Amino acid sequence: MSFEIKGIENLNNEERLKYMVSFAKATIEIESDFVAMMANLSSVIMATIKDLNWAGFYIVRKDQLVLGPFQGLPACTRLKDKGVCVSAWQNKSIIRVKNVHEFKDHVACDSASNSEMVLPIKIHGEVIAVLDLDSPKIARFGEVEEKYFADLVKLMEDQLEKTYEELKNN
Repeated sequence: MSFEIKGIENLNNEERLKYMVSFAKATIEIESDFVAMMANLSSVIMATIKDLNWAGFYIVRKDQLVLGPFQGLPACTRLKDKGVCVSAWQNKSIIRVKNVHEFKDHVACDSASNSEMVLPIKIHGEVIAVLDLDSPKIARFGEVEEKYFADLVKLMEDQLEKTYEELKNN
C-alpha cells in the first residue's frame, strides 16, 4: 500500500520536491524532538516523492549508525564498517549512487533498491544522523533531488541547533 498526499498527483518531480520542502518546513518549525521530527519527515518524503522504496534515518551512536524512524520495508538496524550511509557519515558529505550494485561494500537492506542518496545531518560540524533515500530506479537521484533534500536537511539542522544541548543529553 502506498500513501500519497491528495492534490499533488499532477505535480512534476521538481514541484513535488518544492512541496516536500514546504511541508517539511511547517513540520520542523513546530517540533524540537529529533525522533518525532524524523518520524514525520520520513512520512512526508514517502507521501510526496515518487519512485522511492525507502526513506528514513540512521542515528550516530558512538561508533555506528543505528536505525531511526523510516518508511519502507524492514531495514538493517546497525551499520558500522561499510555501505553508502557509513561513507556519507564518515566523509561528512552527500553521496549519490546511480547504481548501488556498483558501489563497493554496498549493504543491501532491500534487494529492490537500485539507487541511493544519503545526506549527513550535522550539528556544530559533527554528523548526528543521516537521511537515507532508496529507489528501485537506477539513477533516480540527480542534482535537483540533491538540492531540495539538502534544503530539507538544512531546515532540520537549523531547528536542531536551537535544542542541541537537550538533544545531546538524550
